[in-house]
Amino acid sequence: MIPLCTEQKAIKYEQLESPGPAEQGRVWFSAEAMIHSYYHNKKKGINCGTQVWKRNEVILFTSSLLSGEERSNYIQMLEPGLVLSMSYPDALTVREAFPEVAAHIEQLIIQNDQAYQDRIRLLHEPSQERVRKFEAENRLFCTIASTVTKAMHVGLSRQGYTRIKANL
Repeated sequence: MIPLCTEQKAIKYEQLESPGPAEQGRVWFSAEAMIHSYYHNKKKGINCGTQVWKRNEVILFTSSLLSGEERSNYIQMLEPGLVLSMSYPDALTVREAFPEVAAHIEQLIIQNDQAYQDRIRLLHEPSQERVRKFEAENRLFCTIASTVTKAMHVGLSRQGYTRIKANL
């Protein structure tokens, strides 16, 4: 698998990936830095956070990898660090050749689905409860991410997030 991987030194807030065709997507892994994803809501003209990945977590979007759907997320570093990546076509080849990899991808699908469900539930909470829960569940993320980044993950503006934090 080593020849299929690309190693990249990335800086804080570097964009690793942007929306586009599925076949241009990559599976990402960072042992040194947290990463997050978001999409741009064109109707509202805002960025909306979709997921936070801690160090040592595999980042992929299963609908693009397995179903070939267009990628809609940006993937961005939250800290500087070394990242490894593999193209979706190469990941599919490895998946077919190694049953252990296929099983791990199935686990990632379950984890990503759970993260999505948790996010939907969180976004239906009142604003103050949303911020409180998000910060309690994402302590490390909240120490390194900017207020703008934290706000996009709870569906608030920077000012709204700051106002709520002041009242907690």
